[in-house]
Amino acid sequence: MIGESQQPNFPETIAWSVPDIHDVLVTGLRARADALDEEQAVQGIDALSELALQGVLADVLRAHTLGVIRERPYPGHKDMGSAGNRPKDSARLRCDLVLTPRAGLSIADPVAALRERDEVENTLFAGAELQPSRPTIAAGDALWLEVKTLGQFCFKRGVPAPNTTYASELTQAVFEDLAKLSHEPLIRHGALVLVLFTTDRETAEHDVGVALHRALDKGVAFRSPVRGGFGITDRIGNGWCSLMCVESVCV
Repeated sequence: MIGESQQPNFPETIAWSVPDIHDVLVTGLRARADALDEEQAVQGIDALSELALQGVLADVLRAHTLGVIRERPYPGHKDMGSAGNRPKDSARLRCDLVLTPRAGLSIADPVAALRERDEVENTLFAGAELQPSRPTIAAGDALWLEVKTLGQFCFKRGVPAPNTTYASELTQAVFEDLAKLSHEPLIRHGALVLVLFTTDRETAEHDVGVALHRALDKGVAFRSPVRGGFGITDRIGNGWCSLMCVESVCV
């Protein structure tokens, strides 16, 4: 893990540094892989489910004093509805990890605010300024991260095997996650965190390049990816862990 003297600076401002976030995630994930090797674990980090890997990344970020909210509904909705008929959270798209500059901060939710206003509409508090119960930042001041993990080799029914849907899953995930982030008007800072397990580094670089070009062809805008990775013990066919952060561009 990164020591205190090496810890990147995360000021409580809207100026997020995706490269700093990337470095923290790579270092933390490598530490987790090394720990499994030291334990002589039968399975490595490439055997983790996407949900479990999200948990690892969330713990890494919390260790660096950031606030981390998992499965947060996107702040906007195509139809805000009317009083008594607001969209339910179950009908809203969710983001895997949402970061705040420090723990304990909440994120303003326009849909929830409308629900609260609806509740007091016919009371003595109608028209009053509603105050949040805890320190709150705007959705545009948070960093919204979609996480996708995929392996060239994976477990199928408990048995390691080539992932026959690897290429199509990668292309689809890159397009869909970046499109979600870039088309949300209330999000100013968003990125796709892509964790790939492949036979080698060259395979990951090539495959991500293809997926990004196809996303561009479909009209999705993003900045140049921040790339990194490390070798892992080959247990099922994967010998390289690649972690890339692709920052979205609002359209």
